[in-house]
Amino acid sequence: MDLVSFSLLAGTETPSQLRTQLSGIAGSISLACWLVLLLPQLIEQWRLKSAEGISPLFLLFWTFGDILNLVGALWAGLLPQVILLAAWFTVADAFTLAFYYYYTYVYPKKRQPERTPLLAETPRRKSSTIEDIVLQPQNHSVLVRYVLPLLAVFVAGVIGYLCSSPAKEQPDVGLAIGPQICGYLSAALYLSARLPQIYQNYTKKSCRGLSLLFFMFSTLGNVTYGLQILFYRSDWDYVVLNSSWLLGSLGTIAEDLVIFAQFYMYRQSETAVIE
Repeated sequence: MDLVSFSLLAGTETPSQLRTQLSGIAGSISLACWLVLLLPQLIEQWRLKSAEGISPLFLLFWTFGDILNLVGALWAGLLPQVILLAAWFTVADAFTLAFYYYYTYVYPKKRQPERTPLLAETPRRKSSTIEDIVLQPQNHSVLVRYVLPLLAVFVAGVIGYLCSSPAKEQPDVGLAIGPQICGYLSAALYLSARLPQIYQNYTKKSCRGLSLLFFMFSTLGNVTYGLQILFYRSDWDYVVLNSSWLLGSLGTIAEDLVIFAQFYMYRQSETAVIE
């Protein structure tokens, strides 16, 4: 997800045309994932009229990571489209924080005068779990709602690459130390962000309020981000040069897998909410 890192990295070896194309397609798919990443979580919070499922530390770490990403892009003087994407991340973060604040502090106060004992006993709506999506035949429409968005993002990324103009060769200007530091710090924040969320899920024994599609987009985006780097070049020097961001991407994927496991493990508590 770190735009600064990959844009700053340069090497002496020229990749083949096939490698360049595969890297471009993977990068375009990753870009499509990042553009829509936060939308499922915002929709989930709007649907439940609650932000209790998401950890505030998760949001803060994620936001600071995106801010450093934008600072690094501006500092390095990257391409306008890269800077605009980094700016979009921060705008999307602002919406997410605004939703969290509204449904945590404003909405409950507005709803309080309307509460009655009858409403207080109304069962809460549960979030979609992996079992709901995959194992329950009556919820095959939910499967479609998850598979189709993933396919749509994948196809949009491929089409976006095919419709884009070929990237111009960039001179080897080396790594600027300031933007590089921003890239490292940003990657560290992205990697750390999920730990508070995993801990909160563990203590509550529930993933209610989290969007499964959000983490699916995140996983797809990080997988294709890593492939973007490895497709471009896979020689040892280049891999070592990119090791921090590759490890950050793989680490984030590992943490997302933990959250997927939590969705599955805590499915019984989600079912109990409506029984």
